[in-house]
Amino acid sequence: MTKAPITISRKPTIKDVAAQAGVSFKTVSRVLNAEAGVRADVRDRVQAAVVALGYTPNLAARGLSGGRSRLIGLVTYAAVEAFLENHAYLAALETGLIDRCQVLGSSLAIEIIRANADPEAEVRAVTSGLTKDAFIVLPPLVDNMRVIAALEATGAPVVRIAPTLDLTRCVYVGMDDEAAAADMTERLLALGHRRIALITGHPGHGAAEARRQGYVRAMRTAGIEIDPRLMRQGWFTEASGFEAAMGLLDLDEPPTAVFASNDMMAVGVRRAARLRSDDPAAACLSIVGFDGLRTVLAGWPTLTTVRQPLTQMAWAALDAADALAEGRGATSTLLPHSLLEGQSAAAPHTVPIG
Repeated sequence: MTKAPITISRKPTIKDVAAQAGVSFKTVSRVLNAEAGVRADVRDRVQAAVVALGYTPNLAARGLSGGRSRLIGLVTYAAVEAFLENHAYLAALETGLIDRCQVLGSSLAIEIIRANADPEAEVRAVTSGLTKDAFIVLPPLVDNMRVIAALEATGAPVVRIAPTLDLTRCVYVGMDDEAAAADMTERLLALGHRRIALITGHPGHGAAEARRQGYVRAMRTAGIEIDPRLMRQGWFTEASGFEAAMGLLDLDEPPTAVFASNDMMAVGVRRAARLRSDDPAAACLSIVGFDGLRTVLAGWPTLTTVRQPLTQMAWAALDAADALAEGRGATSTLLPHSLLEGQSAAAPHTVPIG
């Protein structure tokens, strides 16, 4: 039976965790330092006590003592428009990392790299101060090799989440974006759609290109010639999805389905279809997205989309970073995607969707 948390009116200490778990403080220390020789049930009790009490280690003291700081640096871009709109994507990854940090007894330091700044200077700035055991890098920085090289030069291990370039360089966690996009395109083809439009993501973003390739592969495999007018540039923002959809609906022969390369652009397409609801092509338009963001799934009609295993990706990345920091080694991991069926996609028909 899980023990009720001890009530304390101050910041919990390692001795509080020991009392909560019913073990010695030395045992707690061994669990937090990921040392071998601790029984699985004891480790589980200690980890549960850490979470229940909200215990966080004294990182500065650990660094000064010459041991592991158990501080992981999460490296991301400064806020730009596409990231501000896709906060749910970042939040899912960050929440997963924080949850896993609690279990492993580590802490997370979010480090910001400014867009268009000198990567080496930016990395020097974010790596100053407390020593980090390892770095986890988020898209699109994962494909900026100057940033990756500068982080590697610190001597700390680097783990990338969802990279698309130079995959043998360092350990990464991701999913197959090309295969996922092909699966979604094949889903629309199976429904009977042939004029399927694609709104691509931010130019230069590796995942955007992989998703474009998946769409092209599925269409060509089906023997369908791609109308270049059905491929529109987006920027991973709702506004760019809206603008692209308006252009598509203005075509003499508009598409019967639109595949937006992320959920926020799919929201923009949905807004354009509602605005033009007096047009049968808009009212009957099938719309699919990519990401599986909870905030987007709440809209109507519910969105058919590719669901990325974001929480699992975060856990795997943190586990890899922890293993590398311990010198235990780690391997790259590709996690499976899934298609989430909503009401925004159906067979081509003349009855308005939603």
